[in-house]
Amino acid sequence: MKHLKFILLIIIIINIFGTISYSQEIKATVFVNTQKLAFEALPSVSTMAQDIQNYINSQKFTEIKWEGEPINVDITIVLSGGTRNIYSAEMIVVSRRKLDAPKGSDGGESVTMKIRESTWTFEYNMGANFTFNLLRYDPVVSMIDFYMLLAIGMDQDSYGELDGTIPFERAKQIVQLAASKDVDGFKSYSQPGEFTKFNLITDLTDMRYYDFRKIIFSYYVDGMDKLAADREKALTELEDVIARLASFKKNKMVGPSVFLQLFFDTKGQEIATLFNGYANKDVFKNLMFLDPSSSMIYQDSRDGKYGR
Repeated sequence: MKHLKFILLIIIIINIFGTISYSQEIKATVFVNTQKLAFEALPSVSTMAQDIQNYINSQKFTEIKWEGEPINVDITIVLSGGTRNIYSAEMIVVSRRKLDAPKGSDGGESVTMKIRESTWTFEYNMGANFTFNLLRYDPVVSMIDFYMLLAIGMDQDSYGELDGTIPFERAKQIVQLAASKDVDGFKSYSQPGEFTKFNLITDLTDMRYYDFRKIIFSYYVDGMDKLAADREKALTELEDVIARLASFKKNKMVGPSVFLQLFFDTKGQEIATLFNGYANKDVFKNLMFLDPSSSMIYQDSRDGKYGR
C-alpha cells in the first residue's frame, strides 16, 4: 500500500512539474545594448536585461491552455539617453517556431515575427519590479506586453486558423489604452499604410483580414511543416499559398496593409531562399506584386543567384 501511494505521489509530482514547465507562452532571451550610454549611466541599467527577461519568462500573457514548449523570442534593446533614468530605446523582437519533421530528425525553425520598435521612451530604475496589468499603461511593461502578445498571436495563427485572435485582441487593448493617453508611438491617426502599432493591430483584428490569416496558417501547416518530409510537395503547396496571397491583395485589399508588409519583412528572405532557381517563374511574379520593395531579392531568387 505504501509502495502504491509512493508511485501515485511521483505521478502527481511529474504532472505538476510538467504543467509548470510549459505554463508560460514565451521563453525570451533579452540583450540590452548600452553603447550609446554615457559611462556613468551604465550601473543604472546593469540589471535591465535580466529584469525584463525574468518578467517575460515568468508571466502568463493569456488564459490559453498552453501545450508544448514556449515560443522562443529574442529581444534586443538599444538604449540611448539616461538622464535622470529616462531612456529612449529601439527594440528588435524576433520570434521563432519549430517546424515538423519525421521522427528522429530536426525540421529546424522558422521566424514567425521580426519587428522593430523605434518610438519608445521610459523611466527605468535598477531592479524594477514589473507587473502584468492590461488595465494600466506602464511605459516599460505595456510595450513589452504588446510585442509578446503579437508573438503569441502569430505563433497561434500558425497552428490553427485564427487561433491568434485572443492575444491579438489583448494587444489591441494595450494600443487603445495608450492611444487614449496620447502616448508617443501609439497614435490612432496616421496615413494609410503607415507602419504604426495602431494600424498593425487594426489589420490583425479586422475581419476583412481573416482570410489572409488563414492563408498564413496554410503557409506553415501545408508548406513549412512538410519541407523535411517531402520538399517538392511542400514547395508546391507554398507556391499555391503565394498565389492565394496575390489573389487576396488584388481582390480584397482596398489599400496598403501593414500586416502584409510585416509578413514579407519577416518571411521575404526565407521565401527567396526556398524558391531559389525554382522552375515555375509565376511564383516570382506574384512575389514581386506582393512585396515590390524586395523585387531585387526575388529577381535573384528567380535567376538562382540568391545568397551567392
